Amino acid sequence: MSVDTPPVPLADRLAGLPDVINVKQLAEATGVSESTARNWTTLPGWPDEIETPGRQKHYPRVGAEGWLRDNEAGRIDVSELVKDPDLLLTLPEVAKRTGLNAKTVSTYPNMYGPSAKDPFPEGDGLGRRRAGDVAAWLSRRSTRGGARATTSIPQETEQPAPTTAAGEDVIDINGIAELTGRNVEAIKSLMRRPELAAMSIGKIGRSRFWPRLRLLTELTKLGYITEPREATADELRWLSGAPQSASELAEHYGVTLSAISKRIKRAQESDDPSNQPPGPVDPGAPVKRYHPREFDTFWKR
Repeated sequence: MSVDTPPVPLADRLAGLPDVINVKQLAEATGVSESTARNWTTLPGWPDEIETPGRQKHYPRVGAEGWLRDNEAGRIDVSELVKDPDLLLTLPEVAKRTGLNAKTVSTYPNMYGPSAKDPFPEGDGLGRRRAGDVAAWLSRRSTRGGARATTSIPQETEQPAPTTAAGEDVIDINGIAELTGRNVEAIKSLMRRPELAAMSIGKIGRSRFWPRLRLLTELTKLGYITEPREATADELRWLSGAPQSASELAEHYGVTLSAISKRIKRAQESDDPSNQPPGPVDPGAPVKRYHPREFDTFWKR
């Protein structure tokens, strides 16, 4: 009588690889497609990218091993979904009935959108999906490539998660910038604060998301979202004052010179005529200066 040999754990398959690995090496070592390996790198808990020369992204092998060791599992349990296949479920309800982590389930509609080879079932206007459709999709994913290619999602402490596929309850860097009236570079710096970074629900592609309501409440407490107010006398004097250099503007707004330069460059390269930066007072001068009021209007768009 033959005895089945247990598959080698995914984490153990990385043994012998360099200390820093890319997606291709990860896929070849674990026996999954590069697309699957690339998806792993976007899920919560995956180690941060290591900066290396070239265009490929690299990750620490030890961190990848730890993530795979924590997340490898067998088939996803869809028994609670198939009991009533016509039942309409929200994403948090799908997570609860399958034991998957709500954060990662919330990324499925965007990660596996309509253009994907096997798109996640489409939701109704309230972001609900047929339990049977979700069960079939999860079953296909959990068996694709055999047991060695399956992963489950890390179980974490309870945290709010997006409740609809349309993303009404999540917000990204651009949305935060718009609500606070600050530029994207300043918001990126702000969201690195430990207490705010810890609130992130993870990434979808290159974009990181936060639970909208909870984040806005915290930003209000910290004073980054305030009620509209009249400009102070000092602010009015500055707006009506002498032209300012990029360095002086950076000091006024509390950002780096690079943030000012990048904001101007992005606007100039955009096709949006309503978002163009003001021209310098003297374009031929060695140090370009801008009218404060004109630049302030551009900066706060």
